[in-house]
Amino acid sequence: MTYNLFLVDSCDPGVMAEALAAIFRVQLREVDVADADGDQEDRNWDALASCEYSRVLGNVSLSLDIYAQDSVGQQPPEAEFSAALASMLGTSVLYPPQESAMSAHWLVTPEGLTTRARLSESDDDEPTFTVAAVEAFVDGLPDVPVMNLPEVVREQKIATPLADSFAESLQSLKGAGGEADGLTITAEVAEVARIAKSYLGAWEKLSRRAENDWEPSGWYPVEFYREVLGYRDDIEGYLRQLPENVATLYKRYLDKVDSLYQELTVDDEEHVIVDGHDEPTAGSAQKAWWWYRRPEPMPWSRG
Repeated sequence: MTYNLFLVDSCDPGVMAEALAAIFRVQLREVDVADADGDQEDRNWDALASCEYSRVLGNVSLSLDIYAQDSVGQQPPEAEFSAALASMLGTSVLYPPQESAMSAHWLVTPEGLTTRARLSESDDDEPTFTVAAVEAFVDGLPDVPVMNLPEVVREQKIATPLADSFAESLQSLKGAGGEADGLTITAEVAEVARIAKSYLGAWEKLSRRAENDWEPSGWYPVEFYREVLGYRDDIEGYLRQLPENVATLYKRYLDKVDSLYQELTVDDEEHVIVDGHDEPTAGSAQKAWWWYRRPEPMPWSRG
């Protein structure tokens, strides 16, 4: 298994070797720790566990590439490994996000605090790595702003059982030759249905977040909220492009998501969503009903 990590503070290679031996439960002599830019002649290339470190510019100190051979029986998941390493080395450890490379890194402190951290990399020949923001205060990074990170919310995996059921039901309608109830499902129809399903999924995710009190982050940006309402607008156009029987099937699931949204929201009498103001604006262009409903309390006011 491979672990690609960053350390906020530097550490002695010998201390690193001892920590790795303890975590992997191997003998110290079976651990190889080396500077990636240093002399490679004395490397133990047969070591059960190895670590190449590189000194980096920025408010992190070291980049680590750690590898354990398959024969190493103790290979903790990345989160558990990073927490153990942070505790043993006495410095915060950053490890990559599971959701997407576009999301924020995870950061775990020696005390066991786990939070998200926005780690940026410059385009210089010798890049600078900067922790630009964190979602909780970190002692080792006292000058880094603490804020909610929208990219974390963007990449969260939210179950969409209704949108998934639409896709499954459409598949079950198809018979030999790609027909659904006697209607041939052309490549064009299939593509429209695929896009419509993705928009239905985005619409359902919004309601599922509200249903679960906006967990796992506990907040939601108003910009994202308006973005999803725009997707709901787009659904109307895709619905008109679908053949009647496919549109009827789609509408069955869309109505369920619409009902869920209505159940979980209140009338937005102040037009906070549609206008971005605290009071209704005279002469505002009329939008669809979903633009005039909002969660209560509003999740973007929790940050």
